[in-house]
Amino acid sequence: MKIISSLALLSITLFFLAGCSKPAETAQESDPELESRVDSLEETVDLIIKDPELARIHKAFPEAESTDSGLHYIVTKEGAGDATPNKGDSVTAHYKGTLLNGAKFDSSYDRGDPFEFQVGLGNVIKGWDEAFLAMKKGEKRKLIIPSKLGYGSRGAGGSIPPNATLIFEVELIDF
Repeated sequence: MKIISSLALLSITLFFLAGCSKPAETAQESDPELESRVDSLEETVDLIIKDPELARIHKAFPEAESTDSGLHYIVTKEGAGDATPNKGDSVTAHYKGTLLNGAKFDSSYDRGDPFEFQVGLGNVIKGWDEAFLAMKKGEKRKLIIPSKLGYGSRGAGGSIPPNATLIFEVELIDF
């Protein structure tokens, strides 16, 4: 209901803004900044309608890069070299996992024990497989993983509810 109210308010605002502007006599007199803002608003409305979870991620982390799958990430420390792990490689990583509200659910840092897994084989959530296949040794990233690339509608244990967006601070130690 909140989304519908927001969309209605946005539509009314755009209607009045369009009615208040002077008609352009030629295409050259149009305001590129205004056109850009309208395009951006249209993209935001489309995103809210199509996928409210991705809209929340985009709002909370506007600086994040995104992949075609919907994985969002922020590189917080560049890695060394150009090499990235191959599917099936064993990788060693540290991580801290939180929910979108900041509640921590797991941390290898707290245990002092990095996590080791074979990347790209489905042994971890899809968001991790995708992210670690693109990382370099020593790289640190903040991963913002939508539920479809995490635990989905089933959640995990008592600490990760169904349809939860997951935030991970990860470091690729070795592969």
